[in-house]
Amino acid sequence: MRQNKALMRLGDDTLIEHVIQRIRSVTNQQLLITNSLDEYAHLNIPMHSDIVPNCGALGGIYTGLTYATNEVSFCVGCDIPFLQEKLISYLVSIIGEYDAVLPYTIEKCPSNADNPESKLQTLCAVYSKRCLPIIESMLKESELRVHALQERANVLCISPEVWKKYDSEGYSFFNINTPEDFEQAQSIYHLL
Repeated sequence: MRQNKALMRLGDDTLIEHVIQRIRSVTNQQLLITNSLDEYAHLNIPMHSDIVPNCGALGGIYTGLTYATNEVSFCVGCDIPFLQEKLISYLVSIIGEYDAVLPYTIEKCPSNADNPESKLQTLCAVYSKRCLPIIESMLKESELRVHALQERANVLCISPEVWKKYDSEGYSFFNINTPEDFEQAQSIYHLL
């Protein structure tokens, strides 16, 4: 994107402000995990740098779970502005004895359009502190793929048939990675 996408404006607010507003309605604690604390000071929410640097999203989830006061945390990327509160509440409500609740989407593979692939939405998911020792082990092994948690933890995967009851269009999984995504986000923003 050639700029910090979290601070790009969508309407009157930045992408990260949209995320915070959406999760604020369903949780009593927000934490921002960033290695650029000064850039986000204006948000007035608790912030922490990665405990284990340079470990991508898995390191961020580990840091968030470590500092969270709640046993269960909803973890989301800064570039997902259209989270649906009903879906977040549902995911949190069903974690029970599971270590994590991960929705998945079905996406067409460009190289093989006849064979759609499932994609875990690891940054629109719920994690329990029970994941901490598992993630710590993964980090020590340099296994940084968040979806590899599915092989090591008691994970409940939520199919589109289920999550669409709470987010029929899948807006909660729309993240912005390219200028084209941002253009599409502007169109969606005006629809909602």
